[in-house]
Amino acid sequence: MPDSLRKLHAVLTTFCYGLAIVFYLIYLNNNHLETLLYTVVMVFIAHTLFCFHNLKYQLIHILFYMTIFVFLFSRPFIDYLRIGSFETYQQDAYVFTFNVILVSLIGLWLGGMIGVRYFSRKKEKPVNENSYARLILQVRRVSLTVFLFTYPFYVLRLVERLMFRLQTTYYGYYANFTSKLPYFTYLLSAFMFYALCVYLATKPSKKVSIFMLGLYVAANMIHLVIGTRNPFILSLLFAFVYFFMRHYSDKKEVWLGRREKIALGVGTPVLMLAMGAMNYVRDGAKLKFDSIFALLVDFIYKQGTSFGVLARGYLYRSSLPIREMRNFTFGPIIDYFYRGSIGMNVLGTKAFKATTNSIELALESNSYAHNISYIVLKQDYLAGHGIGGSYIMEMYTDYGMLGLFLLSILMGIGFIFMIKSAYKSGVLLFSITLLILNNLFFMPRGGFTESFFNLVTLQYWGIVFVIFFAATLIERKVKYTVNNKGDI
Repeated sequence: MPDSLRKLHAVLTTFCYGLAIVFYLIYLNNNHLETLLYTVVMVFIAHTLFCFHNLKYQLIHILFYMTIFVFLFSRPFIDYLRIGSFETYQQDAYVFTFNVILVSLIGLWLGGMIGVRYFSRKKEKPVNENSYARLILQVRRVSLTVFLFTYPFYVLRLVERLMFRLQTTYYGYYANFTSKLPYFTYLLSAFMFYALCVYLATKPSKKVSIFMLGLYVAANMIHLVIGTRNPFILSLLFAFVYFFMRHYSDKKEVWLGRREKIALGVGTPVLMLAMGAMNYVRDGAKLKFDSIFALLVDFIYKQGTSFGVLARGYLYRSSLPIREMRNFTFGPIIDYFYRGSIGMNVLGTKAFKATTNSIELALESNSYAHNISYIVLKQDYLAGHGIGGSYIMEMYTDYGMLGLFLLSILMGIGFIFMIKSAYKSGVLLFSITLLILNNLFFMPRGGFTESFFNLVTLQYWGIVFVIFFAATLIERKVKYTVNNKGDI
């Protein structure tokens, strides 16, 4: 970036932060909701501009800020621009929602500052390059073999979902779908993405990476036919972030050249328009828009339903089920152990019978999305509808405003650690980062642990152990053979 643009960027960033502080001070004086909304918007803009100062390490932050905007406060912002008022919820619900978003945004920013300062001082330990290169080569080959073997099972399970979806409605699919395939097909399909992450972490060539990521994105296009966009969009985000990381870590190839930037610039708005139109196609409704811009705004507005999760979470917080052990932030992990084989064998617990919307999950699970959706929707929830969740409400419900702030700081530090792992030579940490990235950007409208839940499962560590163990054995055999020939 030229010095003149760098100075302009610094001035704009400082101005936006200053304006955010002024707006908040004004809000403390007049208590006007629009002033508090302006504060949230200006903090978001300032944070986004700040990330461009060090985009190499702040990419995850900037994308996460954007998902917070789209999922959590784009809807009230667009509503205010359209009608100039806030009429969906009562005022204290808006105040609470804007404040918790602010707290999380500030915590994420502060965590990013701490992470950059801390991890920039740490130096990578030297390794034996020849031995390490041979091991990486074998890890790449073994993980590729696992991927190619398990990929058909991943596609098979998606096709099963598609066949069921073609026989019912979109909401009927969510309420009634149960897989009839053998359990081993589920295990093998899960291994596919684990192997892909390990393979990509070995940093293969750009051409091969495009092919592998293309297979992954192509499989997730089946979700579009089913009517769900998120897996497909998340797979595209996953591919983009991987390209970005390799762009800064690969000294041999240019990963984000002119063609990639043009494709990104043209493809992003086209994709948003297509996903916006899908809202209506899925429900059998007709598109009625005066312009492309109106369809684009409508797409963003439709994604902002998670603002309602924050508002309703505040309004219905006293109605959430009270249990002896209730924790939404780490709920999936708790239920995995407590309701899984460990809990059943050690504590005598019972596994959940249902896997889709049910009274059992609504009242007994540690899933905030199931709990709050049933409280708000009642019978509509049982029919397959839901309002979703958000990491913000999970953290606030469990730990209060201070807990939300501290956990947001830890998230910000974690984002820097993750992207830093991409610029090092270690395969395992980078593969874990890639695994987390797959669902990370859905966290504002999903759960906190959803992105890294797989890290506590035996399936994940089992297949990772197999890949690295097999690669180590092969590497040692190759080394032994070469040594016996006298080449080394």
